[in-house]
Amino acid sequence: MKKKLVVVTDLAALKAYHLHQPEPDTSPRLDLVEALELSSAHEKMTDQVSDLGGRFGKGGGLASGASAGERHNFELEHRKRLVRQLTDKLSKLLSADTVVTCVFAASKEIHHQILDALEPRLRAKIERDIPADLTKLSKSELLARLAHPA
Repeated sequence: MKKKLVVVTDLAALKAYHLHQPEPDTSPRLDLVEALELSSAHEKMTDQVSDLGGRFGKGGGLASGASAGERHNFELEHRKRLVRQLTDKLSKLLSADTVVTCVFAASKEIHHQILDALEPRLRAKIERDIPADLTKLSKSELLARLAHPA
């Protein structure tokens, strides 16, 4: 059976739904196919990186030979890693032979990054893309938003 997917994502979560388009006189229905929650998106930097107790010398300051503990674009690299994970998951979903078309919605901050990272053959399956965060909408609200793209 050929499928039409609806994929909504932000930096911390991705949800994929199968859109059932029954007879013309009945209403469409969304069935959740995949839900991905990236818990590391909500972690603070101190939860991910530690100074590993005892690593810094007791002399204090840089004279003791310890590093300054600079961040070195940690947030940027973390964000890139999250976008890559979301792109990989979207690629796997679109690679299925049964998926014909897709409606894709992502928050404005990552929308183009994900689309640019997709292979052209997978990008071609996206018939409509929406630069908005729709991950928190209920199924009925999402269907209404897709029917009336305001």
